[in-house]
Amino acid sequence: MAEVRRTGRWRIFAMFFVLAVIVGAGWTWTQGLWGARAGSAANARVAQERRSPVMVATVQEKPMPLRVEALGTVEPMVTVTIRSRVASQVVKVAFEDGSPVNKGDVLFVLDAREVDAQILQAQATLAKDKTQLEKAVRDMDRYIGLASRNAVSQVQVDDARTTVDAQKATVEQDEANVQALKVQRSHYEIRSPVSGRIGVAAVRPGAVIRMDDTLATVRQIKPIYVAFGVPEHYLTEVRAAEAGAQVQITLQGRNETITGGKIAVIDNTIDPQTGTLMVRALFDNADERLWPGTLGSVSVTLRMESGVASVPAEAVQSGQNGTFVFVVDKDVVHVRPVTVARNVDGMAVITAGLKGGEVVVTDGQLSLRDNGKVNIKGNAPTAAAGS
Repeated sequence: MAEVRRTGRWRIFAMFFVLAVIVGAGWTWTQGLWGARAGSAANARVAQERRSPVMVATVQEKPMPLRVEALGTVEPMVTVTIRSRVASQVVKVAFEDGSPVNKGDVLFVLDAREVDAQILQAQATLAKDKTQLEKAVRDMDRYIGLASRNAVSQVQVDDARTTVDAQKATVEQDEANVQALKVQRSHYEIRSPVSGRIGVAAVRPGAVIRMDDTLATVRQIKPIYVAFGVPEHYLTEVRAAEAGAQVQITLQGRNETITGGKIAVIDNTIDPQTGTLMVRALFDNADERLWPGTLGSVSVTLRMESGVASVPAEAVQSGQNGTFVFVVDKDVVHVRPVTVARNVDGMAVITAGLKGGEVVVTDGQLSLRDNGKVNIKGNAPTAAAGS
């Protein structure tokens, strides 16, 4: 019986112990939950009071260039392929490969002995027929004198005139033959049709060439073209600014900018595949810094627009709803949608959403939210507008 009572007391004690453990655990969990909630509220208040460090810039209203950027290729104004117009043997190559040549310079000398002999033969025939013409004229004059004294008939006088006319035609034919041979002779001295730079000779002295064989290529590079394509919506602007547009090219791989180009040719059609208009600018190229085939970034300043709003390009952000900036009002930032027309020299030209004198964030946007507070570290440097 004592055993049973002792066992009952232990069971009651165990039940109270378990109940105490459960009550203690619940109290501990409740205190932790309230502490976490209190900590979250405190953190939220701290986050709300935290100020994000940013750099800012002031929206400027000033003249900005309307500029078109494109990829351009340097092209010679004239490219002439030198071909042979006769079959012969090369006697002399009168230039060094890659050298400058002037219009009219002799480039190749061909073996012309056969045509020279033909010219001598034609000149001899001409001299003989001229002598016969002189005799026919003397005979005609004599017959005319005899006819005046009725010593010969009128038929003989007419025959003498016919002989003179026929001989004159023969002399004219001989002269034409001589001229034709001289023209043919000129083909044996091949001259440059333009001033420029010649490439590598395709033949050497002693080579036998046929008619229409390619001998060399001459390219005119002073002045020279730079060809580039512009989007078709710039057609009106390009045509309006054709005479006064300023063109410059920055050569790839050399970081060298060449200025002074003027629009010289606007193509007469727009490429339907790319929607671009081909334009060629003319550069003087006196120092030959532009070389055919070179690629470069072309910049065309069409005109200046006055009183447009502009901000550093890094101030403009992109989102799901388009482009926007953070505008600073005292120490609070607000998200402002903007419309960007173009970027020029590191500046974004804004056509809607901003006005001069407003302040925008240029650095530190990643930590910002609408209506957040900021700590302004300084102003960002402003890029020049360019010309």
